[in-house]
Amino acid sequence: MPLCLGKLAPKHNAKTLLFSKYLVDAPPEKVYWEYKVPDDAWQMFGNDSIGDCTCAAIAHMLMLMTAHTGPIVIPTITDVISAYSAVSGYNPSTGENDNGAAITDVLNYWKTVGIAGRKIDGWAQLNQANLQHVEQGVYLFSAIDIGVNFPNSAMQQFNAGQPFEVLADDGGIDGGHSVPNFGYGSEGQTCVTWAKRQQMSAQWFQKYCDEAYVVLTKDWIDAARDIAPNNLDYAALVADLAAIAE
Repeated sequence: MPLCLGKLAPKHNAKTLLFSKYLVDAPPEKVYWEYKVPDDAWQMFGNDSIGDCTCAAIAHMLMLMTAHTGPIVIPTITDVISAYSAVSGYNPSTGENDNGAAITDVLNYWKTVGIAGRKIDGWAQLNQANLQHVEQGVYLFSAIDIGVNFPNSAMQQFNAGQPFEVLADDGGIDGGHSVPNFGYGSEGQTCVTWAKRQQMSAQWFQKYCDEAYVVLTKDWIDAARDIAPNNLDYAALVADLAAIAE
């Protein structure tokens, strides 16, 4: 089945916080936030025909977060492609400039302009090589937005309904891909991509993931208390965000 990627190389953004500054507790052994959304609710959001994975990942994150905190918000394909066009210069009328986007550019657009009528307060970068930080990101924020160098073997594994596993011959890198991780356990990480839940082993994640971020948003934070789940120092995050605001 032909599918598209669309993540550009990691791009530094001065407004990126470091997630490690705010951690307090070890995460639980397993988390499965993704099951709150019915399997048949996930959508392609255009990523089967254009390289808008960085924006499709945001749509999936919005679905997951709001499903846990209130009525689920499902962006439209127009919402997703409009964001992709604004960030990348893609022309949906002609198909020109379908060249992908950098995750931090999409996160900045989500913060400053909004996607599907929702904005975030900011984002923080994780050390993707530290699996405990990755798990804490999923546990505390419901998701991490990751970028991977996507091997040809993974495309074959996805089409065959198999987990992403490291192979001795991965067929080379097809391009960059962005997906949200929503869960983890003894068998590795769980993301959503191309309208399906997808397992990936810890070894695959560590080999191919080249960037990872959590987002700070009221769609996940308890509005009545203004704090995140499980002792995250949200007040410190808000203060730091104010310090780097334009």
